[in-house]
Amino acid sequence: MGTQILPSNAYPLDALRSFLNFAPLTFSNLDWISIQERLEGQCCFVRSEENQIKALISCEPENEQAAWLRIFVSLSDGRHAEYFERLLDRALLELREAGVTALYTLSFKPWHQNLFSSCAFLPFTRITTLILSDLSAESAEPLPGAEIRVMTAEDLPALEEVDHSAFSPAWQLNTRSLEAAFRTCTYNTVALQGGKIVAYQMTAANFYTSHLARLAVHPLAQQQGLGIRLALDTIRETASRGGTEMTVNTQTNNQQSLRLYHRLGFIQQGKLIPVLQKPIRDV
Repeated sequence: MGTQILPSNAYPLDALRSFLNFAPLTFSNLDWISIQERLEGQCCFVRSEENQIKALISCEPENEQAAWLRIFVSLSDGRHAEYFERLLDRALLELREAGVTALYTLSFKPWHQNLFSSCAFLPFTRITTLILSDLSAESAEPLPGAEIRVMTAEDLPALEEVDHSAFSPAWQLNTRSLEAAFRTCTYNTVALQGGKIVAYQMTAANFYTSHLARLAVHPLAQQQGLGIRLALDTIRETASRGGTEMTVNTQTNNQQSLRLYHRLGFIQQGKLIPVLQKPIRDV
């Protein structure tokens, strides 16, 4: 059959799973959706030669404007850069036809950076991890006219509206991702004003550590203290379960977010993670 690049759904799932399990070079982004689901999603392509799978890529869009490089897996035969470039070209063609304007990725290791730089990915921002080791959170007075309650599955459509209003396209979550985050996280709450959801947070617990995975406040409800009250609430919930620390990720150029977390006592931990962008077409 020679060399082919085909959508992943042209291959048996068992063959794809086997390749993923044994291919030595693997890149995967932070993602609420499982790799298994990405294999069956949009913009996932496989390169094969003589019926042998050589590499796989997934660049599924998060919304109409932004997509993320989800997965790249390759044989370690010295040709991974070639495979990546060809698969990326095929994925970009589909993204361009769909109207997506930019592809984003994180870069965790030097070989990631080299691979992405060779394909004209450009610096976009950096991710910093912050940690809070003192969970004796200050008390916060209730806000007049505001209510905080536990999130339910029925809240998810309203969450998407808040999420897309609060974040630029690169950082938005679509319905599918929000549902996956809701299932994965252990303590999820919403803030309401006038009976309408205007903010939310999602926190994931792991033994004695919690991770504040998502905090969003609608622009019309910002600067009113809702974000810090949601954060304080989840800090207290972590402490009540015997948790000893909490982490959160944010962008180094998100000054509003950094001010909030620094006020709560979070400090930077570990190295910064580069975020890269590849423009697909002019907006």
